[in-house]
Amino acid sequence: MVKFPSQLLISTKHQKHQILQPLFGPFGTTLITDSNFDTDAFGTFCGGIPRLEGPKITVKEKCLAGMKFSNTLQGLASEGSFGLHPAYPFLTVNEEWVVYIDLLNQIEVYGYSLSLDLCFERLNNRNAAQLDHFLNRIDFGKQGLILKDESTGLVIQKGISCKSELFRLLKAHPDWVLETELRSHFNPKRQINIRRAAQNLIDRMHSFCPNCQAIGYWVEGQEGNLPCSTCQSQTNSYQYLKFHCFECRHEELVRRKDKLVEDPQYCPICNP
Repeated sequence: MVKFPSQLLISTKHQKHQILQPLFGPFGTTLITDSNFDTDAFGTFCGGIPRLEGPKITVKEKCLAGMKFSNTLQGLASEGSFGLHPAYPFLTVNEEWVVYIDLLNQIEVYGYSLSLDLCFERLNNRNAAQLDHFLNRIDFGKQGLILKDESTGLVIQKGISCKSELFRLLKAHPDWVLETELRSHFNPKRQINIRRAAQNLIDRMHSFCPNCQAIGYWVEGQEGNLPCSTCQSQTNSYQYLKFHCFECRHEELVRRKDKLVEDPQYCPICNP
């Protein structure tokens, strides 16, 4: 069993240690932060500082930089993005990555989660009549907002979660646009997805390669096609999970356990 350190640095300024502590507490680990380390240098959701790389590369850079800043050999970091679904580009998704790096024991493991359940919305002053409905729909108060000037795109105020403050700001800035806060401490739905990514990380940390016993042995793809339960022709549903070890490159196809055949409604022959 992999043992996390009793204190583990997480590079964050948006309270992710509070979000993830319940997952690491059972291992006897307390997540700690360094308030002097500025993670915004790696990019901001509001566009003030662009992120130069994708979330997986950025999360590693953030983790290593935080570890160097705090002079520690073990660290944790999280990075998320909002964009188009990789397979269904008409859908918007929240992608989250979490990485654990242990320089002492040469460990680098990632956790990942992709979710369609997100709060990623926008309302401008021309639709002010919909404001109350908008606030109720996003669960304003728990979900925070950003106020921007619509003409310039400049941020006027971030982290708005009080209705009286919001109305005061809207009155003072009539050319407004509201966007849902995407920073983790103002976005409850994103918090759920970050926890899923961290749980995936923990699961990977306790999955060992059958060939070399390296940690992080995990599913990296699917292969094969399930037969239709009616006509036995191939469907587009996968038949095997492809496990991969990044240390020795051992790979293994494991037949999926949830089903052996596919329903004919997903068969291109029975349901063209």
